Amino acid sequence: MNLSRNKPLFGAAWLSALLLGALIYLPGLPGAFVFDDIGSIADNAAIKLRELSLDGMLHAILSAPVGGLLRPISTLTFVLDAHFFGVSPLPFKITNICIHLVVGILLWYLSRDLLRAYRDSTRKSLDDCTIAWLGLAASTLWLVHPLNLTSVLYTVQRDNSLSALFSVAAILSYLVGRRRGRNGGGGHWHIWVLTPLCTVVGMLCKENAALTPVFILVIEFTLLGFQGGDDKAKKEVYWFFVAFLILPLLAACGLAVLKPGFFFNGYVLRNFTLYERVLSECRILMDYLRWIFVPDLRQLALFHDDIVPSRGWLDPGTTLPCALVIAVLLAGAVTLRKRVPLLSFGILWFFAGQLMESTVLPLELAFEHRNYLPMFGLLLGIIGTLYPVVADQGRAALAKALLVTCILLLALTTAIRSADWQTELTFSLSESQHHPHSARALAELQWAYVGYIVATKDTRLIPLALDAAARSKAADPDNINQDIGLAYMYINLHDIPRAKLHLHEADDEVAIATPSTTLQLALQSLLIMDAADSKPLYGDMTLIFRHALQNPKIMSEGCYGAGIWNSFGVFQRQIGEVPGALGAMHEAVTLCPRDTLMRTNFIETLLAYGDTKDARPQLDALAASHELRYLPEIHHLQEEYAAETAAQRKN
Repeated sequence: MNLSRNKPLFGAAWLSALLLGALIYLPGLPGAFVFDDIGSIADNAAIKLRELSLDGMLHAILSAPVGGLLRPISTLTFVLDAHFFGVSPLPFKITNICIHLVVGILLWYLSRDLLRAYRDSTRKSLDDCTIAWLGLAASTLWLVHPLNLTSVLYTVQRDNSLSALFSVAAILSYLVGRRRGRNGGGGHWHIWVLTPLCTVVGMLCKENAALTPVFILVIEFTLLGFQGGDDKAKKEVYWFFVAFLILPLLAACGLAVLKPGFFFNGYVLRNFTLYERVLSECRILMDYLRWIFVPDLRQLALFHDDIVPSRGWLDPGTTLPCALVIAVLLAGAVTLRKRVPLLSFGILWFFAGQLMESTVLPLELAFEHRNYLPMFGLLLGIIGTLYPVVADQGRAALAKALLVTCILLLALTTAIRSADWQTELTFSLSESQHHPHSARALAELQWAYVGYIVATKDTRLIPLALDAAARSKAADPDNINQDIGLAYMYINLHDIPRAKLHLHEADDEVAIATPSTTLQLALQSLLIMDAADSKPLYGDMTLIFRHALQNPKIMSEGCYGAGIWNSFGVFQRQIGEVPGALGAMHEAVTLCPRDTLMRTNFIETLLAYGDTKDARPQLDALAASHELRYLPEIHHLQEEYAAETAAQRKN
């Protein structure tokens, strides 16, 4: 079959795929910012630039609250969206859709190169036209798959899709270099410059682009066989993995041994240990595989905090069977790579893509966007393996019909799910209905009701807010977020007695609470209740902070306790208690001197009240940190200190 004769049809099919990939997300475009979108975008003042000055851009791109490498490339795209279109979810989501479509296009090119490598290594009778159409089928299935929805409509996960984009570009560059090397043309520039460059740029979008050399290793192991070209070209391949995989891996292992806190401090805030997380991920990886092949809308969600961690190999009982299935899949992929190389590629690609976020790092147990790039390998591996077999049996038309049917069913599923994201309330209702034991989903539902009630003063919805809070409390009894949210609602309805009642309940609970990110966020939410109408409750809110700070479980972790002191200091500053604010912030930087944000808050407060004497040593310590994220703040504080000092000398 000649592809050149089918170019118009193929082009029309590609346009249809891209159009379908965009249309399925249209129902979710009106949706609000959710979860981490708030801190990274909606409440991130640094990205809201009036003009694109160099200083402002530098400040903005280093302002991401998450990520060890600060993710400046992703943040830069947020800055540009905010500057040209405003901080509204709609333009951000449209940009995400465009990025998603570009990744889909690149995956077709990658599919084509991988299928050609498969043909060359197995001598399969796959012509270029069949390869092009199989690549289009795999790319389209990936484009419309509902498991990718959170990488598109969950705005902050642009980090993830951009990282995937540059990872795929890096892999394509490597394959071009390998092909030129096998043909004697030399592909050194692609392998040694363009591939690492794209990888680094991807890591500056999100750190999981560091897995790019692992993906390339999977391709070599299953499809290329480290073969092709002369001995010099083969050695170049081996040296590539020494330089970009083995040496970085050894450096990471050395850092983990010498400074284990760099990677593992986050377990302080988790309800599972490193061992328990590894066990839990066996079950979660099997969930991911199930959702790839049978995406059940009743199970897909942004929040999966209702997954119970595994405490042992048989607690719960599915842990050991899941681990055994994974072991069998991996062993089969390795031992059968000569017989079914493309299927082996798909399996190993999937697990390679999970190495960073689904193993030992103290991250949340499960997020669907972790399958964004890993899923592609499975889809291509299965389609590329099965289609030639079915076609050889004279059933190519049936296979094509099944592929089209799968594409349409997945697209319909994604469109239905996308509609759940069209408003904050529909999103929260969907999440809580699908995951009725998720404390986070129920808390989102409660806050959605509270936000609506506060905005409209429609008290008819109060019973719904109370019910959501009660269900959230049942799912997470140690959480005070529910009572804080209800207190906020009643304050805005000028019902001080009921607001006071919920603050008292939060006060009782915080005295025995255990450290968690949820507790931190709940205490920080007290900072939005500093309006004049809340003045009768300042004492109650102060007691909540004080009892949290007297809780030995909270204060046993230095930097965690320091974060509570810092929040208390900010609260004291907001309500005009200057000595209390300064004292609390001093405690924060004493407990956790390496935390730059806390020290920045302390210096800002000192300078706001003219205390240049105490600000000087704090400013020197801040400057000595050399932390890139806070360079603009350091420069601003130094200027503010100089201006305040000059003003005091004049007086």
